[in-house]
Amino acid sequence: MSRSFGGRWWRYLLSFGAGMVLASLWKVPHTIRRQQAAVEPTGRVNPQIPGPPWGALESLRVPFANSEEIAADRVIRLQPARWFFAGKSREQAAEWLRSAGLDQEQQRKLWESTWGVGTNMCLVRPSNALIRSLSPATRAAIYSALGRDEQNYTQRFPFRFAFENFESRLAEAQLQVDTVKLLRSLIYTNQGTVCFADLEALQDVLKPAELNDVAEFIYRVPAYRVRLRVYPDSDVDALVKYWGKGGREKKIRPWLESLAKLQNTNGTSISIGYLLPEFARVRLDTFPSAWEEKQAKDEDCFWTSMNFFREQPDMSFLDPANVRKALQDGCQAVHGGPEFGDLVTVINDHGDAIHMCVFIAEDFVFTKNGKNPLQPWVIMKIPDMLLSFASDPPPKIVIFRQKG
Repeated sequence: MSRSFGGRWWRYLLSFGAGMVLASLWKVPHTIRRQQAAVEPTGRVNPQIPGPPWGALESLRVPFANSEEIAADRVIRLQPARWFFAGKSREQAAEWLRSAGLDQEQQRKLWESTWGVGTNMCLVRPSNALIRSLSPATRAAIYSALGRDEQNYTQRFPFRFAFENFESRLAEAQLQVDTVKLLRSLIYTNQGTVCFADLEALQDVLKPAELNDVAEFIYRVPAYRVRLRVYPDSDVDALVKYWGKGGREKKIRPWLESLAKLQNTNGTSISIGYLLPEFARVRLDTFPSAWEEKQAKDEDCFWTSMNFFREQPDMSFLDPANVRKALQDGCQAVHGGPEFGDLVTVINDHGDAIHMCVFIAEDFVFTKNGKNPLQPWVIMKIPDMLLSFASDPPPKIVIFRQKG
């Protein structure tokens, strides 16, 4: 996970004044969808209606994962289940679990499980069979509570999916029918998302190949390949102005002008990777393990976002204090819609900045969701990005833009 800026971050934000924009969880995507109405289904900008400033985009979602990095996290998640309870005796924990919805048979099996008791704590190792027998409501109640303690790794960091696309992603995985049925029985809801935390409960009922298929499905990052389609009548000046921010107009203009001169075509597309600053372009769709820099494991979302326009990364942004100072001295809160290069900052209800990424266009951001080696630098949709930072109440979004 990313480091966060503590409570002082909230007071720092307030220093921008009463006019600061604190967008709700879905405000940015909704604004964007209104702008998208000017784009026809084929991606052709309707010349009768002003299109979005970024032009006509085409996108393809690519389930993205690194099998080498999955292995380390998978080892942790395949260890025998262990539920840790701070501040509870065995009896108190058992009573709490009963109140969470365990039936009598489940209570009996849990009491007969292996328990560990220490000073002001206890833990229990439920069997895989008991875990699989939990109802969705009981699983949600238990795991939501367990997830508040960092000792309960799998419940604290479950795999999260959006309600609206979980089934479509499940279908794309092409799992066996019985595997899908089993997986559905183990999901639960938390903070407005579909969650899965019980990989270890599958290993004694699935064949190794089937377990590998499930792991590949749940570890995938919803990355996007995005292309800009340029037409003979595209407003090249407007495209250069939007995509050339950061003093890069002369670098991208020749290619965009050349594409616009191609006649008798339905437009020609170009990867937006070509239009990104060098820092982002070379890191796009790579994992930290691909970089030999010794500090790569510490390069999180804040470091990534603050270096977006820099030709050479500034290592000082590994220090949260330097990020705060750069935002205060060199950035301002945005009152209107976001633009290319704006800093999309996710704020929790305590006023902590828990994530930062860079707005690209439409509802796409350039992001690295924390220091976790499983998290690559990718183009992702804002709703997908927010799944990694789900909370109750939902987080807020603050948009910053460099001054000048």
